Amino acid sequence: MALQKTLSLLLLLLLTLLGLGLVQPSYGQSTYQRFLRQHVDSRGPGGTNLYCNTMMQRRGMTRPTCKQFNTFIHENIRTINNICRTTNIRCKNGRMNCHAGVVRVTDCRLTARFPQNCRYQGRGSSRRVVIACEGNPLVPVHLDS
Repeated sequence: MALQKTLSLLLLLLLTLLGLGLVQPSYGQSTYQRFLRQHVDSRGPGGTNLYCNTMMQRRGMTRPTCKQFNTFIHENIRTINNICRTTNIRCKNGRMNCHAGVVRVTDCRLTARFPQNCRYQGRGSSRRVVIACEGNPLVPVHLDS
């Protein structure tokens, strides 16, 4: 009886923390792995609509709904990880765990949404990105801008 009560209280606490956003479910992926899946493509030059349409689908960002906007970084992972070693700057959420660097990117913007078919406009450029980093050693976990 006491064990059941304790488990019930733990479940309630976990659900409360999830609701407050203080605990993030991993769904089997670390935040670093999720960052890599959503934002890193060191092989492709990108920059085209076809690239965005293909990569957004391939990387699972068209199900269950079409992601409105995404950026792919076209640098090797060492270069991206090194951004985490630059000076800390303030993130959009107010935390001081962001870092900036200039990289080659493709920005993919949703232009049309059909049943089972998301369409994107791609634009390639070199620009400044802001990345949130966590862990020891620091690794990228969120593309802030």
